[in-house]
Amino acid sequence: MAQTNSAEIIDRLQNLPPQEREDLIATMEMYSGPIPHPDILKGYQNLYPEAAKRIIENGLQESEHRRNLETKRQKRRGRLAYICLWGGLVIMTLFLVFSFYLILNGHQIIGSVFAGTSFIVLMGTVFDLAAKLSGNDDLHSNDD
Repeated sequence: MAQTNSAEIIDRLQNLPPQEREDLIATMEMYSGPIPHPDILKGYQNLYPEAAKRIIENGLQESEHRRNLETKRQKRRGRLAYICLWGGLVIMTLFLVFSFYLILNGHQIIGSVFAGTSFIVLMGTVFDLAAKLSGNDDLHSNDD
């Protein structure tokens, strides 16, 4: 089945009789968001005089609430990223100091291996955590 582009659809719509065109356009109409389509709001308003106002207020409050949650989530992720980065820096410094201590006490080979390995592993971990924690999409992981 070949894909139909929007220009073809518009051409086909214009070739239809007026009544069929209106019916098809009404069927194709889509609307999304926290606030219902204005025609639907009119129906609710007819059932209950305050309905439209309350539905709109509820939609606005929901939108504000979502933005507030997103802001809090991003701040929390930022703080966690800084904690991980500073914690990794402190741990890496401790490992390097311990490696220096081993080297000064005559264990040059094991001290050098310990220092190099710990430095590489901790830096890799810190950079991996920084990328994950500062990313904007926490709904999907790289494992999916």
